[in-house]
Amino acid sequence: MPPPPGPTAALGTALLLLLLASESSHTVLLRAREAAQFLRPRQRRAYQVFEEAKQGHLERECVEEVCSKEEAREVFENDPETVSGRQGLGVGPVHLPDQCTPNPCDKKGTQLCQDLMGNFFCLCKDGWGGRLCDKDVNECSQKNGGCSQVCHNKPGSFQCACHSGFSLQSDNKSCQDIDECTDSDTCGDARCKNLPGSYSCLCDKGYTYSSKEKTCQDVDECQQDRCEQTCVNSPGSYTCHCNGRGGLKLSPDMDTCEDILPCVPFSMAKSVKSLYLGRMFSGTPVIRLRFKRLQPTRLLAEFDFRTFDPEGVLFFAGGRSDSTWIVLGLRAGRLELQLRYNGVGRITSSGPTINHGMWQTISVEELDRNLVIKVNKDAVMKIAVAGGLFQLERGLYHLNLTVGGIPFKESDLVQPINPRLDGCMRSWNWLNGEDSAIQETVKANTKMQCFSVTERGSFFPGNGFAFYSLNYTRTSLDVGTETTWEVEVVARIRPATDTGVLMALVGDKDVVLLSVALVDYHSTKKLKKQLVVLAVENVALALMEIKVCDSQEHTVTVSLRDGEATLEVDGTKGQSEVSTAQLQERLDLLKTRLQGSVLTFVGGLPDVQVTSTPVTAFYRGCMTLEVNGKTLDLDTASYKHSDITSHSCPPVEHVTA
Repeated sequence: MPPPPGPTAALGTALLLLLLASESSHTVLLRAREAAQFLRPRQRRAYQVFEEAKQGHLERECVEEVCSKEEAREVFENDPETVSGRQGLGVGPVHLPDQCTPNPCDKKGTQLCQDLMGNFFCLCKDGWGGRLCDKDVNECSQKNGGCSQVCHNKPGSFQCACHSGFSLQSDNKSCQDIDECTDSDTCGDARCKNLPGSYSCLCDKGYTYSSKEKTCQDVDECQQDRCEQTCVNSPGSYTCHCNGRGGLKLSPDMDTCEDILPCVPFSMAKSVKSLYLGRMFSGTPVIRLRFKRLQPTRLLAEFDFRTFDPEGVLFFAGGRSDSTWIVLGLRAGRLELQLRYNGVGRITSSGPTINHGMWQTISVEELDRNLVIKVNKDAVMKIAVAGGLFQLERGLYHLNLTVGGIPFKESDLVQPINPRLDGCMRSWNWLNGEDSAIQETVKANTKMQCFSVTERGSFFPGNGFAFYSLNYTRTSLDVGTETTWEVEVVARIRPATDTGVLMALVGDKDVVLLSVALVDYHSTKKLKKQLVVLAVENVALALMEIKVCDSQEHTVTVSLRDGEATLEVDGTKGQSEVSTAQLQERLDLLKTRLQGSVLTFVGGLPDVQVTSTPVTAFYRGCMTLEVNGKTLDLDTASYKHSDITSHSCPPVEHVTA
């Protein structure tokens, strides 16, 4: 017969019955995840490291293990109490308190509290953790919670959000850019450019966006001190201007100024043994001599002469205007002699055309009752005269001699003549060389000297202008008082520089009505380029490229009338810079101004405002000009700077490599 069960067996039986009763009376069905959480605390403690070193708990030991002396010893930790404890335990059901009453789990984070017979288990809701489910789980710490942009952790939960300019999609995680430009009012008048999470309101260059007004506002670049000299602000842009009359132009950066320098070298050498006759535009003589003799003396004059000018005075010899004198001049390119003896005047003209620019020798000799004029030793005129040119006065015989002009008014001549003569003398001999002082005077003054070599044309040195009083309007008798107008200009130029005024019309108060000029930049595109510009006031009507520095002659043609404005360079038509409406507006303004006082300037402008016209610099180079079908003779101008040569121009200097 087997021995009766001991106390240990009785305790194990009691515990087994207790567990069975408990399970049958408190059946709980859990999902797989929850069951896993429940079962993890039920693992045997003996599997844990150093489990035997921990203080025991009898109820736990009896639940987790087979209740044996060994397990009880872990609780009491000595033999007497272990034996006493075992003997005191009965084999009946063990009643343990419900560990979930009161509920030790955090109410907010707990889904369920599970009593574990001496222990408990807190089943946490999503987003909570810890033994008591009182610890919030930070979902954002792992892969940003699955949010594409912003993750906000909350107690027991989290929420995805988007940056400004993005919207949260239906999956509550993804963000998509908001296209603000779909709203036409976003930028107002400006251009809207969508950006990731934002947008930008764009304006053209020279404008800045006003978020308050939602408009593009002009930037006043002139307030930023961009220009070295004069600045003019314009909608969306600005232009810098330099003192052209002071020899300056815009440099390549279009903001600073630089000197206007020649790009074509002209042969500017002068001869110290020559005398330039055209220095005095007033028509007054360049040389004045007075001879006195004790005995009657006859005139003898000889000199070499060169000119392209068709008209002017070579020299005068004699006394007062109402007495006896002679004037040798040119008319239509041929020699002309005007003379007055004892109040009787005569004119004679003869000989070949001599204004061909070649040197020739001219002589005037006073013989007994005759005057003989020779060209290259050939007599071309022989005039009978009554008396001599030397006049007796106070016991002496006197003779006045002037070169390049007359000592009295033109109206006192037998026939008026333009005294201004662009000509050159050399090897002169007045009365057998008794005038050596002239040579010393000329040698000391370069303005009295001639260019060593010249060609046909007019030379503008870049420091002066000429002007005329011309009329550009006419009233048709057939149509009552209807006024028509026309400006036709043909300029043949060989420039030395790339900047300068060719021709301009200036009205009252120095308003530049019209201008044709060389310029080396495109003002609106701000590009360096050699151009001819046609402008009314400060508005460019047309532009045309030109090879200014190629040493060649170019023809610039301008035509303006009602409804039409054209510019051509060497037969190629320029490009219009204005609309049809703008052109008509400018032409109407020009027509009105032409009916007032107008002066035609050549080679430069008076002291006008630098902003009143595209170019204010003086022209440098050779030029001949036709206006409305008539060639302008600078000798007939109302004014001409004395450094401008009317009919001669130095040639281009050919530099050998």
